[in-house]
Amino acid sequence: MSLFTQHTDKTAPKGAADVLAKTKERYGFIPNLAAFLAESPLVLDATLNLVGAFDKTSLTPQEQQLVLLTVSALNGCNYCRTAHTGLGRMAKMNDATLKAIIAFEPLPDRKLNVLRDFTRKVVEERGWVNEDAVRVFLNSGYTKAQVFEVVMGVAMKTLTNYSNHLAGAVPNPEFIAMAEGKVAA
Repeated sequence: MSLFTQHTDKTAPKGAADVLAKTKERYGFIPNLAAFLAESPLVLDATLNLVGAFDKTSLTPQEQQLVLLTVSALNGCNYCRTAHTGLGRMAKMNDATLKAIIAFEPLPDRKLNVLRDFTRKVVEERGWVNEDAVRVFLNSGYTKAQVFEVVMGVAMKTLTNYSNHLAGAVPNPEFIAMAEGKVAA
């Protein structure tokens, strides 16, 4: 049982109902995390804006999902691990890649492997990634801008992962279906 309320558009505090509607428009349903974050319309809105901004990074949709799934796996967030497995499928990631990301096993694509390893270093070293590791990332074809785009993804997932942990959010049936490949990509 959670100390927090899982809001609907009818129970949400003033200002949150509009953001929940935007969230529903984006996903086709209201993710359970958004229902909890509605407790603070400011945080809900900031989260939705951060998600939208991360979509605009120069990372490909697959690379974006790799970053978000890596952080979620490192933070032990079942909700986001499930959601980003599903969203990774929607971004045309194959089963082998998704499983390898979650298990921290070598990925079939060298460049994606470098991105996953760099993301992991950013999380585990709390941003104190040494210059050699940054150079490996850059030498594999990523840009200096993408260094900070990875940090942005880490920040976004830290916000959502920790919020899920506090609220006790469980994955929506829609995210579970996506993660299991039961929704057409």
